[in-house]
Amino acid sequence: MIFHHVFGLYDLPAGVDTAWIAPWLTKYAPIFKICVPIFIFITGYAIGWKTDSSSTFGSLIKTGFSHYLKFWKIYFLCLLLAILVSWAFPMSVLPSVADMSWKNGLLVLTGLRPCYPDWWYMALFAVATMALYPICAWITHNIAPVPAMVALLGVSLFLQSMAHIPGLPGIAYSFPPFLPCFIFGYMCAFLASRLSTLSTSHRLGAVLLLALELLSIHLFSFSKIETLMTVIFLFTLWCLPWVTRKLRLTPLLKLLGTYSALMWLNHRFIFGYHFSWSLYGTQSISVVFVVTLVSSLLLAMVMQKLFNRMIPQNLLMRSTSL
Repeated sequence: MIFHHVFGLYDLPAGVDTAWIAPWLTKYAPIFKICVPIFIFITGYAIGWKTDSSSTFGSLIKTGFSHYLKFWKIYFLCLLLAILVSWAFPMSVLPSVADMSWKNGLLVLTGLRPCYPDWWYMALFAVATMALYPICAWITHNIAPVPAMVALLGVSLFLQSMAHIPGLPGIAYSFPPFLPCFIFGYMCAFLASRLSTLSTSHRLGAVLLLALELLSIHLFSFSKIETLMTVIFLFTLWCLPWVTRKLRLTPLLKLLGTYSALMWLNHRFIFGYHFSWSLYGTQSISVVFVVTLVSSLLLAMVMQKLFNRMIPQNLLMRSTSL
């Protein structure tokens, strides 16, 4: 994601070092927009494993809200920082709190209206956890596994068809291509958790439905290269335990995974709207990328420590157990 934002989101300023590697990286950087479907796939996969034991729709909505709330606490801490940074370095990207209506302020506070354009993922996450998760979980609680997979595929196709509805409001245009990736992740986890209990014919049927879901995402949501990147990612995810043991990468991946949400939210303070190139005193895009990556990780660590001090540990433990 940071690679895409540094190399692929903006035109390079005049005078920036364009060594032989930079034009190639800039050309292919947009491919790394695949990070969004990867993030939402992982969300669906993780929640699919943690499905609430209760089958009532009310309890499933409550569980979905608890997942959103964990993310929102991190978002709120970054929102406070965004307000401070915007006050110190005013920009039109983040409207003044004084000029904001109560309705827009409430939407910004909940994450349903992003104050930074690339924070739109917060709204996608809210829809996925608080609306789509209860629907998927209710289906898998109340319908046999293979028919449940058929129903989930039907929900996915309905969401993809929404992209063609005229007059869909604002940010919601971004949702139809990505929410099927959430369903795909949920279907993978659901199938994996029940695979041993299914007959051979039912296993084959469920795998076929999984393949149809991936095919529908390819046909209606993403380009060939994005679909290829998704398949590569899924294959990598499958191989990851073996690869990380061989290369001893597990501690590094755990570190990046622990702070990934905060890095996504905070890297814009380091590179982008407020500071950009002038902050570094360098014209090398490679240096900018490395500095952004490392400094956003360090800032994430500091923010996590601050977050742990602000929120009592017993409250954190209770939230984690929800």
